[in-house]
Amino acid sequence: MEIDRRNRIEELFHEACDLSPAERAIFLDRECNGDDQLRQEVESLLAMDTPEIDLVEIEVEQAIQQLLAHYEYSELIGQRIDVYKITRFIGAGGMAAVFEATRTNDFQMQVAIKLPKPGTDTEAVRRRFCNERQILAELRHPNIAHLLDGGTTESGLPYFVMEYVEGTRLQEYAASSSLRHRLEVLCDVCAAVQYAHEHRVVHRDIKPGNILVTCDGIPKLIDFGIAKLIDPGYGSSSGPRTRPSMPLGTPGYASPEQVRGEVVTTATDIYSLGAVLYELLTGETPHHLETPSRSEIEKEICTREPKKPSAIVKDLDPVLDSIVLKALAKEPQRRYQSARDLAEDLDRFLQGQASVLHRIGKLLKRKRQLIVVAALPALLVVAVIVRVSRHGGTPRPLPPPPVHRSIVIADFENKTGDPVFDETLKQGLSIHLEQSPFLSLVSSDKVNETLKLMRRSAGGQLTAEIAREVCQRTDNDAMLAGSIAAMGSRYVIGLKAVNCDSGDVLAEEQEQAEGKEKVLRVLGNAADNLRKKIGESRSSVQNHHTPLAKATTPSLEALQAYSQGVRIAAEKGDTAALPRFERAVELDPGFAIAYAAIATIYGNLGQDGRLTENARKAYELREKVSERERFSIESLYYVYVTWEEEKAAQIYELWQQTYPKDSGPYVRLGGTHTVLGKHEKALEEYREAMRLEPNDEISYVNLGGAYAHLNQLDDAQEVYNQADEHKLAGDYLLASRYELAFLKGNVAQMAQLASAAMGKPGTEEEMLVEEAATETWYGRLSNARSHMRRAIYAAESSDDKETAAEDRAVAALWEVEVGNRKQARAEADAVKLIANRHVQGMAALALARAGDTAGAEKLAAKLDQRFPRGTPVQRYWLPTIRAAVALQHKDANRAIELLKLASEVELGNQCNLLPVYLRGEAYLMLHDGNAARAEFQKFIEHRGLVSNFPWGALARLSIARAYALDAAKDPVARDKARTAYQEFLNLWKDADSNVPILRQAQAEYARLQ
Repeated sequence: MEIDRRNRIEELFHEACDLSPAERAIFLDRECNGDDQLRQEVESLLAMDTPEIDLVEIEVEQAIQQLLAHYEYSELIGQRIDVYKITRFIGAGGMAAVFEATRTNDFQMQVAIKLPKPGTDTEAVRRRFCNERQILAELRHPNIAHLLDGGTTESGLPYFVMEYVEGTRLQEYAASSSLRHRLEVLCDVCAAVQYAHEHRVVHRDIKPGNILVTCDGIPKLIDFGIAKLIDPGYGSSSGPRTRPSMPLGTPGYASPEQVRGEVVTTATDIYSLGAVLYELLTGETPHHLETPSRSEIEKEICTREPKKPSAIVKDLDPVLDSIVLKALAKEPQRRYQSARDLAEDLDRFLQGQASVLHRIGKLLKRKRQLIVVAALPALLVVAVIVRVSRHGGTPRPLPPPPVHRSIVIADFENKTGDPVFDETLKQGLSIHLEQSPFLSLVSSDKVNETLKLMRRSAGGQLTAEIAREVCQRTDNDAMLAGSIAAMGSRYVIGLKAVNCDSGDVLAEEQEQAEGKEKVLRVLGNAADNLRKKIGESRSSVQNHHTPLAKATTPSLEALQAYSQGVRIAAEKGDTAALPRFERAVELDPGFAIAYAAIATIYGNLGQDGRLTENARKAYELREKVSERERFSIESLYYVYVTWEEEKAAQIYELWQQTYPKDSGPYVRLGGTHTVLGKHEKALEEYREAMRLEPNDEISYVNLGGAYAHLNQLDDAQEVYNQADEHKLAGDYLLASRYELAFLKGNVAQMAQLASAAMGKPGTEEEMLVEEAATETWYGRLSNARSHMRRAIYAAESSDDKETAAEDRAVAALWEVEVGNRKQARAEADAVKLIANRHVQGMAALALARAGDTAGAEKLAAKLDQRFPRGTPVQRYWLPTIRAAVALQHKDANRAIELLKLASEVELGNQCNLLPVYLRGEAYLMLHDGNAARAEFQKFIEHRGLVSNFPWGALARLSIARAYALDAAKDPVARDKARTAYQEFLNLWKDADSNVPILRQAQAEYARLQ
């Protein structure tokens, strides 16, 4: 059969098999277009009732296609798809081919790209690609290959990009591994399947060939090409979940219901897992398909029981017979009812075999981003667990072995009398354990919250007994207690992991240090040994191990200061903790993560210069930290030193892959998407961060803001209501709630929130700026200036000169657009020497709009020199500033051309659609009313993004001016212009009468009468 025709038959088959008989007839009438032979071949394949089309033929043809594809795709090697360069052909299936590729940005990365095969790029294939891509986009699990990207090539081919998994197929791994390792790998796969099922996805083609095992022994489930979403209205083993689908998945692993072409449920995947387990135990598939015709396959799989594995492999434990045969039961209802149940039986078997620890972990659901800048380094942002109750209701999700464990760390028992060990060893242990991708440490925020419920003081001593109760109350897995005692010049360090529920000792470790200077090294060794004892693989420990003294500091005194800073930050806030972090770098100038903590705090305080200085120092020392902290430090550097948002995004993606339990990279990637105007993507990241960290105020700030940016105001309100339910009423939420109240027109709530912010350092200044913006929105400039003066005074009183300068730069933008050019120029001149990127960008634009084009160009040149690769500078600020200069020179066409560079990021949150406003101004200058209105209308369409930024109110006046351009010749335009002027003048009905732009608007409106 010709390859092209075979591809066409397979394409029609895959599409038609999901249709009802009536739909199938209509579909084949249309697609076969009178080709009776083609239709007969497709119908035969669907029915599987002709000897001509059997599995042998299909498998042989697939092998031939693989060989042909290798040559067919050779010309693509070296070609580029977007930012990806194809380097190698990996393999091909019926309708798709997979390539290895390299991401060609400055930050290189290996990926896998999936493309349709030539001749199969039809609407049906596109739908299948979209289906697989959508399914993968919703699955984020360490044992499922991650979707990274996707799109359409220049020639129109759909494609998607996956993480490149370097490893071996499960068959090869099994051939050289112990029974224990094989079973542990299958437990990992069960965790992935359970996760998929909980997200309503049935894989339908689980087999050893679709499971890759990395060099770390971590399996990755791949190829969701025929996966299906299931109907949430039915249980796991009853009721229709999908329409009748493909009669077969893969011979040897397909369930009886698949073979018969019946309805497929999650039970089908359980059967396939059983078949994989059977092969891992025996080296054979459960059924021998020597003559795989349709009838023989059905007879073998649907009626014949497979041999017991112990009958094939001598001395195999009969317990495994019962496990595998239960998974392979012919009737779905007799099988395990979930992948979790199968894995738990395997886990119990492993416990009995080697007295290993019970797999007490949970499938963790992955904190925090600061409002202005990125979160504190990962060691300060310990993931909080979202639990599923173990007492009744929905069963707890199974952890993917080698086990994700959630741990509460008690305070170290310091028996030495030396205060240098107080807090220090607990913090050092936390930092060391956080290197593990399979451990989650309960955050100090969560611990303090639980202590309050226990009627204990937050930040109080966390003894082993209290820590165990905290662990029980938060439904976590284990409590870890440590101690240190002195024996002459030696120090004895002990670690003990305890099951929170039973109190059983899960693991113990004891080490001796010959002198104080070796305590940190020995503590790290003890922690590594404990990680192995509680289930983490040796290879994982080796790959995620940076000696504690290197990851932090060899100075106990510096680590003590840092530890105190972490505690104070949790109890009193970042500002109060700053002196302790600064003390830490005084004691050890090579303490990288302390510099990162300082940088983040200064970022929160709006002090761009000090942020940059400390982020640069941390980056220069990044080789002295753990992998997790390096992700944090490098992304901090790219966002705040070089301002390369895309490069930071690449690091966040790698961080997510390596540490999927961390909420930090999701929050930060959401921030990058927000800066670049990709608000839907930002929302996705913030949702995931909220799922991982539901008890952090910042999670609600970010998610609520993302909904507001998309005009989903009711959803934003619901997020803030949930914050109330969690009793989160911190200062960060006040400004976000104020902006939402403004968007919803709730004046009373705005006043209430503004009052609540008064007297709170930092928050008061921020709220005063919000109030000033609102007053300017309504034209009440005298009130706005009063609020802004108070904000500037509040910032300067706190020695926060950069925030004060930023407030003045914002005021300059407001003043210049309402016609007060002299005052705007004075405000901009006063701050233009401040080395803050936001201040310089706004000051340059204000100067250009005020007529000082030379001063604007000088500031733009400084920004260009400082951030030659910075996305917001090169694609937002510089085009906007230079377009403003062009408008001052009456060169509207030049302005429009310059602003093309900003078109992709102009909806970002840099400064509220400024490029859009200037483009509208340019079209007004060219007397193109339609084009101008289209630009200014965006301020109304994106009202949630604009919020109370005053240019949004002025855009309404510009819409009136755009209509007025055609008023003389078009009565309809004249009426619309009048209406638009009336709306603006009504908005400004209480405005100060001496505002220049108000007088202009009144005069323009009068001329239309």
